[in-house]
Amino acid sequence: MNYLIKDAQQLGPLIKAFRKDSGLTQQHVGQKSDLRQNAVSLIESDAGASSVERLFKLLQALDLEVMIRRRGER
Repeated sequence: MNYLIKDAQQLGPLIKAFRKDSGLTQQHVGQKSDLRQNAVSLIESDAGASSVERLFKLLQALDLEVMIRRRGER
């Protein structure tokens, strides 16, 4: 399933939902992504305050990817 994210405030809760759906704790995802648990928490609560590098580490640990396309294209 695809999700359209238009700002950083939408991204954190979506990442959190994927993590929980996978049955993973913040601690476990942190270990998989080489991030501390508090970094995972920060991304889930305020992704805009996190670095792009940390964000991509977390996405990789959750087996997620980013797709960029022009608006309106399918």
